[in-house]
Amino acid sequence: MNFLHSIKFRFILACIAFAIIVTLCYGRVTFIGLKYNSDELFNWYITQEAQQLINRYRADPTLDMSQLTTADIEITTEAQMIKKLASYFPKSEFTAKKLIDVHNLGPAFSTPQQYNIYEFGKDDTIIHILEAKLWPNKEEKFYYLVDVSSFSNYDNYSEEVVENMFLEMLALIMLIGLAIGTMLAMTVVSPISRLAKSVDNMDLGNKNSCKDSYFNDEIALLANKIDSFTARTHDFVEREKSFTRDASHELRTPVASSRAAIELALSTTEGQQGKINSFLKRVERSNKDMTHLIETFLMLGREEDGCEQPTTFNLHELANNTFTKHDYLKRDERVTCVNSIEGDLQINACKQYVSIILDNLVRNALQHTHEGQVIVRATSNQIIIEDTGEGFENSTNTSLNVLEKSGVGLSIVNRLCEKQGWQLTLSNNGEQGTRAIIDINN
Repeated sequence: MNFLHSIKFRFILACIAFAIIVTLCYGRVTFIGLKYNSDELFNWYITQEAQQLINRYRADPTLDMSQLTTADIEITTEAQMIKKLASYFPKSEFTAKKLIDVHNLGPAFSTPQQYNIYEFGKDDTIIHILEAKLWPNKEEKFYYLVDVSSFSNYDNYSEEVVENMFLEMLALIMLIGLAIGTMLAMTVVSPISRLAKSVDNMDLGNKNSCKDSYFNDEIALLANKIDSFTARTHDFVEREKSFTRDASHELRTPVASSRAAIELALSTTEGQQGKINSFLKRVERSNKDMTHLIETFLMLGREEDGCEQPTTFNLHELANNTFTKHDYLKRDERVTCVNSIEGDLQINACKQYVSIILDNLVRNALQHTHEGQVIVRATSNQIIIEDTGEGFENSTNTSLNVLEKSGVGLSIVNRLCEKQGWQLTLSNNGEQGTRAIIDINN
């Protein structure tokens, strides 16, 4: 079996895929968490610094806070702050009256100190603004504005480091997934492989073909079921073999004895006269029919193919032998048998099967033809038997219709054709008679 089509390969591939998916999901969550944590840390820092500046300003409103921090500190109204913010984004239009209404520029946060932190970002510009009320009932507020655009390079560098570490970890986890998948595949799939090998080497002559050391699990249950089925099949085969042996003796012996008695009776003076001779001839024909059926049924009932390897033989001679064997079936002198097969036509097939098929088709044709001809024609891959007999009524499924009404003869032909993979086609032969075509594609 191709390893790429095996359960082991699919098992290993599933483990690797699972490891990759879990790693990607975990890495994504971790990366988002780091970004969120860095934003939270930065917001905490500016909140702490802004709180100190607000406390000092409330204590001394004349204090110049620009000397205490690198951020831009503004004590102004929200409208003025929006105008100042617009100076950082010259290509954007600011029509909002509140910072919270400035859309599509970034998120907003609220701190436990009731401060509002806005993050505005567009293109390469990132601005953080902390807004806090200084005095109740006053429009002027405290604004802590810091431009963090210059920190983006540090951010990108950190992201590259994290991405490189993540790719290294992904490769390592893939290798670990490959190793674990291989170990699990060997452990889990090994019993299945052993069971499959046991089934492949199964011998119906051995009742316990799949017995092996398995854990008490589904594999063991399946092996026991296969053994049970094998034992039943073994018993069935033995019964069939016994029947074939018994039938071979018990059926052939009385038929052979009756044939000998018939031949002896026909050789007497009384047996060659009048009605007695006619009766004995009829019994002789029935005896031949019975012998033919017994041989055919025993061959079909064998477990083996029952046929030698395909050989090359002369089909014209075989058809002549068939006509000679069944000449006694002619109902009238007006019925003639015509062998239209070329004298040197050779075909490669199982001669025994072809002989039985010809026997049954010719027998069927002669039994249903009262006058006219029974013709056998052939090509290198087709055998055609035509007669001018009774024919059959048209039907949407002519082959099935004929087989259901024709007795065992055509049924035997159909079974032999199915066994060899040949195609049997039955149809009307013009206005009268039947045409049977056997396609031999060996």
